[in-house]
Amino acid sequence: MANIYPIANGTFIQSDLVENWDDEKWQSEFNYLKQANMDYIVMSTSITTGDITKTIFQSNILGMQMEYPQVNIVDMCLRNAQKCGVKVFLGLDYNTDWWKKSGNDSKWLYTQMERGNLIANELYTKYHSKYPNAFYGWYFVYEVDNLSFSCKHQFSVLSNAININLNYLKEKKQRLPLMISPFMNSKYGTPKKYAKNWTYLFKHTDLEKGDIFCPQDSVGGGGLNIGEVKSWFCQLRKAVDTKPGLLFWANVETFNHINWSSAPLNRFIKQMNIESVYVDNIMTFAYSHYYSPNNINDGFHKTYLSYIEKGFLENDPPTSPGNLRAKQLQKNKISLSWEPSSDNVGIYGYEVYCNNVMIFSTNVQRLYGGKKADLLTNFVDTPKLNLKEQKLTYEVSAMDFAGNMSKPSKVIIHCSLK
Repeated sequence: MANIYPIANGTFIQSDLVENWDDEKWQSEFNYLKQANMDYIVMSTSITTGDITKTIFQSNILGMQMEYPQVNIVDMCLRNAQKCGVKVFLGLDYNTDWWKKSGNDSKWLYTQMERGNLIANELYTKYHSKYPNAFYGWYFVYEVDNLSFSCKHQFSVLSNAININLNYLKEKKQRLPLMISPFMNSKYGTPKKYAKNWTYLFKHTDLEKGDIFCPQDSVGGGGLNIGEVKSWFCQLRKAVDTKPGLLFWANVETFNHINWSSAPLNRFIKQMNIESVYVDNIMTFAYSHYYSPNNINDGFHKTYLSYIEKGFLENDPPTSPGNLRAKQLQKNKISLSWEPSSDNVGIYGYEVYCNNVMIFSTNVQRLYGGKKADLLTNFVDTPKLNLKEQKLTYEVSAMDFAGNMSKPSKVIIHCSLK
């Protein structure tokens, strides 16, 4: 990578986030991404449930319905991407039966590829010549993992399925770079086995120079802990190297699946530092959803821009939460409240501990995809008490967008069931 420290180069965007966006909103989003040195976005275009396929563009294919009849999201996205110099990967049809069938039902999977070919042809015909600088590539929407795909036979089926797309696109002269973004879970296999299966797939598919293997790092989703990432990406790098011209990118997850909150930036930077050793480029899932000022407090964006400029995250911690108070409301209800902390950029969240165990956290919420309650400065604990008096030590610390933690505020309360 050009920088001596890693910087992400793009983001996934899901259509439900942008349903109500107009040109001005798209322009603002692309401007934020360009400020962050990002050049690519990935967006799926249709989804099939049962016999119904819903698209986010006006389709002339029999049986297709527009998901959002009031707006052609594909056209709006490409139009604004062309103005801002952003390259777009468009995903083809996704069938919600994927998690039931996947690689165990070859007939079903091959049928989905044929459906995807029809959509690819329509997308290319409608939009490639109209927006040639923005319509950059294709995205293989089906997420492969090492539980559903664990043996040679399943990867053989997957190889054939991918070739159905690739051969069609080549024949129609619509062949653009294809991105594949699988994920992994350390509970269900080893890095070497997964890499071996992908090596088999690379050998038996018509992937070519410029196509992109972009695995999700699975940290946000919980499939890998951050200490496991290195070994998986090391082995997958070796697999990619068996296919001349195939690019190896990382899809770095910017969320925490436990509560679908945004990961503090120090975790994101740590992920990129580990993976950048092995990959050619970095995508995110997803800057637009978890860090963009269009969907969350601009503290994330400001802090990340500072990192891009300086090569390191700011490390000034917030002040400690003030005036922490604890009051026993009922036998097993303890009310906690505190005064807000302050920070040079802003406060992202608070963590509450009881006897050194975290019992509650609260974070700035996303506009779309977040909880209704925003950042709180109070909490009611329901500890298990016994008849004898117990000493409970509560602490509250503040976190900023970089992940810097304040010194804790502390309060001690003596409680019992009597």
